[in-house]
Amino acid sequence: MGLEELAPGNTKRAKATAIAAFMRFLKAEGVTEDYVRVCIERDESGRCFVSVMDKFAMHLAFNEGKKGKPLARNTTMQYYRQAKIWLLDQFPQHRAFLETRLLKMGKTLDSFCMQRDGGFVGKAPPCTKADLKRLLVYLYVNASCSSDYQDAGLLCLLWYLFGRASDLALLNKPNISIDAGNVLFVRFIRVKTSEEQGLSLFPETEVETCPLLAMARALIMQLAPSPSVIDNLPDVHVQGATALSPAVPLLDMLDHPTDTTGLGGRTPAGSEKTPTIYADVNRVLDRIAVAAGVTVPLSSHSFRRGGAQHANDSGALTARWIFHRGAWNMSTTNKGFSYVFNTSKEDHKVSKILSGHEANASVVLQNLAPFDSQTRARIASFQRQLLRTCHGLQTAQNNIN
Repeated sequence: MGLEELAPGNTKRAKATAIAAFMRFLKAEGVTEDYVRVCIERDESGRCFVSVMDKFAMHLAFNEGKKGKPLARNTTMQYYRQAKIWLLDQFPQHRAFLETRLLKMGKTLDSFCMQRDGGFVGKAPPCTKADLKRLLVYLYVNASCSSDYQDAGLLCLLWYLFGRASDLALLNKPNISIDAGNVLFVRFIRVKTSEEQGLSLFPETEVETCPLLAMARALIMQLAPSPSVIDNLPDVHVQGATALSPAVPLLDMLDHPTDTTGLGGRTPAGSEKTPTIYADVNRVLDRIAVAAGVTVPLSSHSFRRGGAQHANDSGALTARWIFHRGAWNMSTTNKGFSYVFNTSKEDHKVSKILSGHEANASVVLQNLAPFDSQTRARIASFQRQLLRTCHGLQTAQNNIN
């Protein structure tokens, strides 16, 4: 076992898909894998290697996908880069004097695809706050099971936290708390950047889109104890130590080195068919978007863009504050400054704008202090009944703070 086995599942799937595309190209050309290997190994000048990649690039540029349309620019470049890296790993003797040339070929292919597509990069349309309200109202009105409330909480938090769908898979109950400023505070991991972040949330001026209410409904409707705030998301599969192969002494590895990136040692593209979190969000949108009256084709990326654009509409915020809430890394900060910044008033202002308040408005959480002790006790008893799957449990990670 090597570090390649610890790579994220999406990375391995992207590599496997690109290799499968390369193999289809060889089959279409009537050439076997072994013949390509022999030719590249025998040619010390690297011309065979360049010829193979040049022909593959032309195949990608004019090949049609499953829907009868040319491959998207990003897909084309992903296939080209992954195949190039894969082949260079197998034939490292060509890397030093071919890498620059292959990079130039990639730029030519990228430029062609950009001009072919009109010079624009296709992006998911932003989800406006009005669209978010339509989606949530439809889910609440037509809810028939616990999963509908989980889906509503998922869509709402994606918008307010500028989140990718994968970010919320690691949002656990112990990471939600009230900070020293009496503000609801959410800590989670940005999966793509491996960055720990803490963001504030405030009550909404409109009850339909309130993130606090959406979280509360999702927690109340959970049918069984779970550490996750949204418990109907696909599990994030992490390769554990149990997958380790029998230990091999370093001396044996040095005496008999192995190469796991050979032409025949590829991973089939269909080996991992576990549903992704992005597919889960898109499934929800496909099911409810049209019925809810949303006319634009939203995707899982639309909420992150929509929330950021809504915040940018306010003249009281700076772009830097918005960048930091969305974890767009514009600069490097030390650990101490990052800790202060992620819990700062600037993030409070962004959160207030998203929730319909003025940036400098004083917004506080509701509390039970005005009630007498008997009333508070009755309310607390009712709360325990509502939150029975996430309060007072023996397993600490299943409890909300």
